[in-house]
Amino acid sequence: MSLVEVLVALVIFALGMLGAGGLILSSLRSSQFSTSASVAIGLARDYGDLMQMLPATVISTTGSATNSFTIDTAATATQPSERCTTNACTPTQMVAMGTWEWAERVKASLPGGRALVCKDTDPKDSNGLYKWDCDNEGTMTVVKFDWVAKTGAAGTGDDNLNAKDANNVVRPKMVVTLFGNQTDFIAP
Repeated sequence: MSLVEVLVALVIFALGMLGAGGLILSSLRSSQFSTSASVAIGLARDYGDLMQMLPATVISTTGSATNSFTIDTAATATQPSERCTTNACTPTQMVAMGTWEWAERVKASLPGGRALVCKDTDPKDSNGLYKWDCDNEGTMTVVKFDWVAKTGAAGTGDDNLNAKDANNVVRPKMVVTLFGNQTDFIAP
């Protein structure tokens, strides 16, 4: 075997190793996204359970005119003053504590996580891509999730919650429908 043949074999081997390395990195990125997506689905299910535990109609009979179940975890920062651990709480206080605890779980469970719970007749824009804006109409309650993931250009780099797509728009990574045609759970 000549020196040229050995060098050609080494170049081919090196190219193969680079390809294998890229495949491993892609697999790790995909696994991280799948794990976060599974966590988001579990969080959406938990929020649906919270909504079923205390429907909006019960809250509206206690004098609350606001939509207690519509939240944005990016704006939910302060813990409710009433913890409902020793004293009896009103339905509104129970929902406030439940939504705050859920928002804290989103932030802790998803890397840099954000969730928006709202009514939205169509969670997609005219291009068929998910959007953050909600129209607060209709009967479909959705949870829109975002988290930090390695999804930059060509799958490299760290994404952030304000990353923009090719259309220069910030979009959620996942949208989960909680209820359809059940107007009882989110009062306008």
